[in-house]
Amino acid sequence: MKLLIPSQCIELTGEVQRVLLLAEQQGFAIGHIELGVSPTPYLQLVGDTTLSLSCNWFTHVQPDADWVLHYGAAAKDLPAIHVHDGWIFIGEEPHQGRVIDRWQHSDEVRRLLQVKTLEPADCWRHLAWVLACLSLDFPIEDALVLSRAALNVSRETWPCDYRHFPQPQTQANLSAFPTLTPESLGVYPVVDDVRWIAQLLPLGITTIQLRIKDPHQTDLEQQVIEAIRLGREFGAQVFINDYWQLAAKHGAYGVHLGQEDLQTVDLNVLLENNLRLGLSTHGYFELLRIHQLAPSYIALGHIFPTTTKQMPSKPQGLVRLALYQRLLDSMPYGDAVGVPSVAIGGIDALNAEQVLACGVSSIAVVRAITEAKNVAAAVDTLQHILASSLASAKERSNVVG
Repeated sequence: MKLLIPSQCIELTGEVQRVLLLAEQQGFAIGHIELGVSPTPYLQLVGDTTLSLSCNWFTHVQPDADWVLHYGAAAKDLPAIHVHDGWIFIGEEPHQGRVIDRWQHSDEVRRLLQVKTLEPADCWRHLAWVLACLSLDFPIEDALVLSRAALNVSRETWPCDYRHFPQPQTQANLSAFPTLTPESLGVYPVVDDVRWIAQLLPLGITTIQLRIKDPHQTDLEQQVIEAIRLGREFGAQVFINDYWQLAAKHGAYGVHLGQEDLQTVDLNVLLENNLRLGLSTHGYFELLRIHQLAPSYIALGHIFPTTTKQMPSKPQGLVRLALYQRLLDSMPYGDAVGVPSVAIGGIDALNAEQVLACGVSSIAVVRAITEAKNVAAAVDTLQHILASSLASAKERSNVVG
């Protein structure tokens, strides 16, 4: 990966290097990122593809760049013919006392709200963070979130505290979903047939998810009904993936939804039926936006490559997972602080200990159980790893305390 900076703003190089070294301290690999001088008026990220950026702090804005950052300018201040989907407005005039960062994402206008108005010196630092985050393969929305949060901490600090982060603007105005204790989640199998639930609950599994991918499966509703019945029989937390109408209709314990499901789900129906809600996330922006819905738990993934589901994002890896968890640990949750979390994606007995060392509450597993030669032994091994991890974490906490 090459990050090329035009000579007109070569002073950015030092700021970017500072951010990359800070990222390295968190555990990110930066050896593959090479800084250089751009032969064009654009900032360029050159890898498998080339991404170009421009900025209104440059002598000449390049309006055809993939991303154009406008600091302190609003769309209404610019010729409409020049505005396109790749333009990002940083620090627009206050809205209800809060400053707005705004950009277009597909058919959605995304906004970040924050209190701080940018000073000129902040703009270079913000831009350096955007560039460094993009070179670390963060998507643009996460780069913008981190860049704003970085302005609220010292230059030697990677932002991790919820209080330092901007808030995505949402229409959410809901009551909180029922809370869970992190310890109650345990090893969390995700299975595609209720027969797995019948087999796993007697083995001591306390949380499980029924994820049937085909909405036209003829026995779909019957499977949901039986899963709910088994959950009640064993006193287990059974979550139904996707089919929230059926879950509400038959009185399920909880529902798990993905980002795309939030476009169609009626969250008020889930609240009225006292369902617990788990939500999938894939980065900082989604974490912050989802938190405003006050779910029962937040899933983080996918951590490692997985073949069980087509994923819209790249594997997050352990470094990102640990950073997301630190953010979750600082988030309000009911009357406490710290949102229960579930790591998912490619997790098995070989890597579970590393995943749990990142501080997550639970590990979701699929093939580690469904493809095991001895299912009972696989469950026992994973539960032992989880118990050992929790005991070690408690011991460390007592030492610190």
